[in-house]
Amino acid sequence: MKGVIFIAPPAAGKGTLSKYLVTHHGFRHISVGNLFRERAKQNDEEGKILSEALKTGQLIDDERLFSMINSELLTVKKGEKIILDGLPRTLQQAEKLDIILRDLNVSELLVIHINVEKEILKLRMTGRRICPKCQNTYNIYSEKFKPNKLDICDSCTSSLIKREDDTEKSFEVRYEIYKKNSEPIVSYYKNQNCLYELDFNNEDHEIALKELDRIVSAFVD
Repeated sequence: MKGVIFIAPPAAGKGTLSKYLVTHHGFRHISVGNLFRERAKQNDEEGKILSEALKTGQLIDDERLFSMINSELLTVKKGEKIILDGLPRTLQQAEKLDIILRDLNVSELLVIHINVEKEILKLRMTGRRICPKCQNTYNIYSEKFKPNKLDICDSCTSSLIKREDDTEKSFEVRYEIYKKNSEPIVSYYKNQNCLYELDFNNEDHEIALKELDRIVSAFVD
């Protein structure tokens, strides 16, 4: 099996890139953030812990993280190409993930390091609005990605929502944690000769998507 991992700061565009790979290259998208948000809806102790961590931008402890991700990875079918979105976020997680992927027979790994300037990230995160029905994503600070009507989905006319963790305070915490932890992770995968750099500063997503397509096409062929 083949797997793709994104190393990226919060709101870097992993969802947009993952959606492209699902549509154009047949990948299965496994988002750690989405798994946490679904679990956080449960009104039990673990749900409350996850909900608070999402609100404040703090990392989830490794035991809880890998318990959840292992359950999801066990549903992966033989031969599926997978995207792991949101993992690893520390060097220790990267090392543990290597063992898990090896056990799943993920023999080839492509790691893409996404580069975006901090101020762009902040606007992407705090301006993000999501349709709870069709999952379309918008941004109120972007002329290109604003909904036609404020807080209304263009596709299904559902009311858009703002994720509870898409706040400036949460962004600052998550960004600082990312900056602290990302350098050793990037070095770790660079030493494995599986790391590629991808610039995603431009609002014209087609530029990044073309480069992504070039990188991934060579990987899956």
